[in-house]
Amino acid sequence: MTGARWKVTAPAACVREVPDNEALRGKMESQLLHGEIFIAEEETAEWLKGRCEHDGYAGYVEKKYLTREFANATHVVTAQRTDGYRDASIKSPIRATLGFGSQVTVAEMGEKFAKLDDGTHIYARHLSDISAKEDFVAAAEKLIETPYVWGGRGGLGIDCSGLVQIALARAGINAPRDTEDQEKTVGQDASDKPRQRGDIVYFPGHVGIMVDDKNILHANATHMKTCVEPLDVVTKRSDGIVTAVRRV
Repeated sequence: MTGARWKVTAPAACVREVPDNEALRGKMESQLLHGEIFIAEEETAEWLKGRCEHDGYAGYVEKKYLTREFANATHVVTAQRTDGYRDASIKSPIRATLGFGSQVTVAEMGEKFAKLDDGTHIYARHLSDISAKEDFVAAAEKLIETPYVWGGRGGLGIDCSGLVQIALARAGINAPRDTEDQEKTVGQDASDKPRQRGDIVYFPGHVGIMVDDKNILHANATHMKTCVEPLDVVTKRSDGIVTAVRRV
């Protein structure tokens, strides 16, 4: 059982601090997206204890959202969100809605729809080959207006460090989950250089991505969504404190 790989079958699965959905301190620490892998170290009737395969983040995940039997993912959702239909028609019943970053296994790629291994159909232009890379700033911009969710990592809800992590992943760059770890390891220090598109700016407990030399894209609880604001405004809101600037 130790080290067993489980795949998320739900649109997303919470990674919790304790195995209790109602616990005051059992908040969602992170999130696994559809198709991502959880490495289980301990198992009970309802919960798995372990770590996320992509970043090593530890916690508890409800077992009902995962499976031991799965095929490897072939594609990733690159739209903010996409619906999975029963048939290859937008008029057919919707089986599920998946967010940006979700991973799927395509059994048959059509001109308009991709048929997944479970029979669900997804609009083909909302998918990209899992090995393909894209500009991480452009990837982050797809998530503008996504609701802010503490611990969220995808198009159904996201937080500040989750936005940076998943955007960098689209460029083939692995990044830690939390801001304090990201600002020590992502890219190179650019604190003494003029700001430019793609700079990742860290504040106390917060982070965003520069879309040009003056404006920053970030998922934030002030607006409860992902949006673009002037860097000066966000810096002022953080009492003028910038803890790091990283350039990849």
